[in-house]
Amino acid sequence: MNSARPRQILATLAATGVPPSDGAAAARLSVGTDDALARIEDETFPFVASGGADIQFIYAPYGRGKTHFLRTLGHLSRERGFVTANIDCRDGDSPFASLVETYRAIARAMSPPVEGQYFSGVGIGRVIEARLNGESGAAERLVESVRSATSLPPDYRNLIRSHATVAAGESDELYADLDALLGAVSTRRVAPGRLSRQHPRLPRPLGKLARRNAGFWLRALLTTPLVLGYAGIVVLFDETETVLSRGGPKRIQTRLSHLRTFIDYLAIGAVPGCAIYYATAEDFVETTGQYLGALAQRVERLRVVPPERAPNPRAVWVDLDELTDPGPRDVRFFRAIAERIGDVGREAGMSPDHVQKLIDWAELLAIEYAERIDEGNVREFVKRVAAQAAAPPEGR
Repeated sequence: MNSARPRQILATLAATGVPPSDGAAAARLSVGTDDALARIEDETFPFVASGGADIQFIYAPYGRGKTHFLRTLGHLSRERGFVTANIDCRDGDSPFASLVETYRAIARAMSPPVEGQYFSGVGIGRVIEARLNGESGAAERLVESVRSATSLPPDYRNLIRSHATVAAGESDELYADLDALLGAVSTRRVAPGRLSRQHPRLPRPLGKLARRNAGFWLRALLTTPLVLGYAGIVVLFDETETVLSRGGPKRIQTRLSHLRTFIDYLAIGAVPGCAIYYATAEDFVETTGQYLGALAQRVERLRVVPPERAPNPRAVWVDLDELTDPGPRDVRFFRAIAERIGDVGREAGMSPDHVQKLIDWAELLAIEYAERIDEGNVREFVKRVAAQAAAPPEGR
């Protein structure tokens, strides 16, 4: 067996405590979430694929495993035929500065599934291309399905039709212009009117994203995968609270207001074929309560007596620990993590003796970490065990 990939997984785990971003490694290393993931696969995914919509906020402290959970969900989504969009806000993006920015963030992150793997490229244009597959007549069939999709605004619908036709074999310049319009690429200036004059055969009107139509376009973007024949779209927001709380009160309130609008679209069924998973810290609710109570009311769960929340893994606002059994207060949770890292180590070339020594060492470490209550203890445990597995034999 080629050991390069397992060694890469171990190196990434040792450095970051999080599996590689492709999701397959995250799925095989997940611990305690089998029931929650099975429920999503068996209940939520079919509901969304049939035209439903869903949203869930998953909160946990830093280093608990939110990113890991999202990557696993992304992998499972692609295997089920969903387009995915991973929005990692730790890079400084602010997807809710405006609905225009929300559209752009999702449009450039969209990735179509191809046999459970990433397509070569991301963006709404690649999602359209992947449906063509070089098959004869594919563009015509796609154009016809889009033409009859009354859920899409006419200018947006015409833009997708044009993009699909040109992607099937026209000029690179026209393709680039249509791709920029559809993705709302701010670095390429394109005038729809000019395109219509230069290419009279394109359907009219051609649209362009602006503040006045951002809400319509955002709903259309999230509906497009279902229209194109995919199972739908799963959008994964990670660490978004880090950008929602930047700036003064007015800016924070504006961002939260845009997020509330986004949530309302799903709640009223205006975005068929869409599921949103939003990973955040628990103090997100405190921020919304301080700056936009209407948003807090949409996500916060009622307090019960005694004060602990009743377990409800289907809630809109759910603790990652509610989705995990055994959880990080249980030695079995850490033991299972160590065993799965040991499996990767075995594939990376570790001898059975070294794997057993790793697991025996991690067994003692698991007792220590199950008793710790500090943030980041899960990620720290993963990093330590993976670093031990990745070390040369003499260092084990």
